[in-house]
Amino acid sequence: MTRPLRTTLLTFVLVAGFSLSGCPSGGDAPAPSPIDGTTADAPVDSVPAPPPAPAAAPAPKVSYEIPVATWEWDATAGDPSVPADLGGPGFTGAGWETRTHAPILGSPDAVRGGTARLYLPDWPPTLRQAGENWNTSFNYMARSLCYEGLLGMDPFTLEPTPALATHWWVSEDKSTYRFRLNPKARFSNGEEVTANDVIESWKLRVNPDLREPSSVMTFGKFHEPTALSKYIVEVKVKEESWRNLLYFSTMTIFPASAIGGIRGEDYLDRYQFSYVPGTGPYIVRQEDIVQGKSITITRRDDYWDEDNPALRGTYNIERYEYSIVKDPGLAFEKVKKGEIDIYTVAKAQWWVEEVPEIDAVKRGLLQPRKFWNDRPIGTSGIAINMQKPALNDLRVRRALQYLYNRELMIEKLFFGEYSPLDSYYQGGVYQNPDNVHMGYDPVRAVELLEEAGWTEVNPAGYRVKDGGELRFKLVYPSSQLEPSLTLFQEDAKAAGIAIDLQLLTPAASWKALQEKDYQLMSVAWGALVFPNPETSFKSSLADQTGNNNVTAFANERVDELCEAYDTEYDVKKRIDLIREIDGILYREQPYVLGWYLAPIRLLYSSKFEMPPWGVGPLTDTSDEHFLWWIDPEKEKQVEAARRDPSKTLPLLPVENRYWQEWHEHNDA
Repeated sequence: MTRPLRTTLLTFVLVAGFSLSGCPSGGDAPAPSPIDGTTADAPVDSVPAPPPAPAAAPAPKVSYEIPVATWEWDATAGDPSVPADLGGPGFTGAGWETRTHAPILGSPDAVRGGTARLYLPDWPPTLRQAGENWNTSFNYMARSLCYEGLLGMDPFTLEPTPALATHWWVSEDKSTYRFRLNPKARFSNGEEVTANDVIESWKLRVNPDLREPSSVMTFGKFHEPTALSKYIVEVKVKEESWRNLLYFSTMTIFPASAIGGIRGEDYLDRYQFSYVPGTGPYIVRQEDIVQGKSITITRRDDYWDEDNPALRGTYNIERYEYSIVKDPGLAFEKVKKGEIDIYTVAKAQWWVEEVPEIDAVKRGLLQPRKFWNDRPIGTSGIAINMQKPALNDLRVRRALQYLYNRELMIEKLFFGEYSPLDSYYQGGVYQNPDNVHMGYDPVRAVELLEEAGWTEVNPAGYRVKDGGELRFKLVYPSSQLEPSLTLFQEDAKAAGIAIDLQLLTPAASWKALQEKDYQLMSVAWGALVFPNPETSFKSSLADQTGNNNVTAFANERVDELCEAYDTEYDVKKRIDLIREIDGILYREQPYVLGWYLAPIRLLYSSKFEMPPWGVGPLTDTSDEHFLWWIDPEKEKQVEAARRDPSKTLPLLPVENRYWQEWHEHNDA
C-alpha cells in the first residue's frame, strides 16, 4: 500500500521559476517549475569533489534488497448500516483486485520531528489544488504531502496499490471501474471519506468555469460517477483508454463539504490562497500562510493511515517552512549561513567552483550530493509560440535551434554538468532513436532564414521582410539564465535576428506562458512516467489558454497518434507510438531544445539522515526529502559547529548511485 513519491510526476521548471506538473491526478504534460528554482543552467565531465573534511563518514554496508511490507485492511471497520457486499463491515474483497504487499522505501531508523527550512523564488500564483494556474511545482509537492487519491503506484512495478481505496474492480470490457473506499480514511477535519467526496471531486475537475481545459479534457472522458454505497463508487468511461484507470484512480479527493455545489468563480476566489481539508499526512493551516512571505506545512498527529507498514520511515519531518527569497544569489548565501536547509544547486558554476570552497562544506556542516535515479527526463529550452508571425515558419524555428550553441554553453558556462536534449522524451524507451542531433550550425541557420524569405538586411544588421524586422522578445524568469541567453542573443544577431531579453518574475512568466502572451520563453518541464502527449500537443488545445500546449502546436498526425496511444494496451506498441510522436515534434520544432541534468544535485544540512538510496527510484527535485529525517544529535552537532569554527563533521561521498548499482545487482 505504498504511496509513490509523485510517481507519475511531471514538473515544469520555468528555469528557476514556477513548475507545473502533469502528474497522475490530471494527466497533464510536464509543467513549468517556477517555484523550486531548479535547472537554471546546463552540462564539466569531471566535477572536483569538495575538499575532504577532517573525518570521512564510515561507509555503511549496502544491501540491494528492498524490504517488503505486508498490509491488511480491517474487515470489521465501517458503518454497520452498510452491507458487506457494498463495502461495509465484513467486506471480503472477493472478485475485486487489491494488493497486500509493497516495498518499504523508508528507513526503520527514521525518527519524527524537526523543521526543514526551504525557499521559493516567488509567491505562487495560487495555492488551490485545481483550476487555472494551480499546477506549479510547489503545489504538486504540497499535494503529495497533504492529499491522496484512490490508488497509489508501486515505483518498481508501476502497478496500482491501495490508497484511499482498499480494492478496485474493472469490467471485462474495461468500460466500468469500481473502487471500495477504506472505511478508516479521514480528512484532516475528521470527516469520513465517502463515495460522495469522489463524485464531487470529479465534478470540480470538469467544471469549465475553473478555466483549466486540460483537466476537462482528461476527466471529461468519464461519465459522472455514481455511489453504489457509502464506500463504493462506480464510474463508466465514454471512450476506452488504458490510462483511464490511472487518471481516475489518482485524482486527488477533496471533501464534498468544502467543494460540493460550489460555482467555478466562487471556488477560484475562495481557495485562491487557502487549502481544503485533505487526507494526507500533512496539513497547511490558514494561520501558517503569510501572504507573499512564507508557507508552513505541518505533520498531522491524526493521519488516518499512520500505522501502514509500507509507509514506515516516510514523512518524518515535522514542519516544512518555505520562505520567499526572490534573489537566487541571496538564497545561496542563506544556505551557506544555515538559514536554508535543503537547496537545489541550480548553477553548475556554483556547484563546481563555489560549493567546494564554502567553509560549511569544508567542515562538513553542509553536504553536497548528487543522487542518480530513474526519474523521467523532461524538456527544457525555449518555448516557441507558433502562432506568432515568423515563428509560424518551421524554417525560422529550426534556424533558432541551429543558433543555440548548447555545446559551447555546456562546456564554458555549465562545466560539463549537463547533456544536450535530442528528444521530447529524453533518455528512456520513448525517445525516438532516429532523432539526429542538431548542433550549433550558423551557416545552416542563415540558409534556412534566406529560404524563408529573410534575405534583406537593414543598416542595424537585422533581417527584414515586407517592411518588418526579424525581432523576437525572449522572456525568462531568472537572472541565472542571462549568461546563456546572452550568448544566444549574440549568435542570433550575427545571423540577423534581433532577440530582446526580458526578465519577469516566475509568476509573471507563468501567467504569460499560460495565456500564450509571449513569443519566446525560457522554460523547463518535468516528465511523466507514462507520457500523456495530448495535454501538451493536442490540436484542440492550441487556441485555448490555461493548458500545457503553450506553443500552440497542432498536427493532425500527432492527434491521430494520441488517440491510438490511448486505446493501445500493448506496451511495445505504445512505445512505438510515442517514438513517432517524438520524431514529429523533433522535426516541427515547437521548442528550441536545451539540456538536462541527469542527477538530482543538492546541498543540504548535515542534520538530515536518509536511507542508503537517499531518494526514491522515481523521485524528482522538490520531493527528494520525503524519505529523510532529522537526527536530533546531528542537529545539535551542526549548531555547535556553527558556533565553534574548530569543530568539523564527516562529509559523505558526493555521488549516490544506489539505484544504478541496484539495477546492476538485480539485472545480473
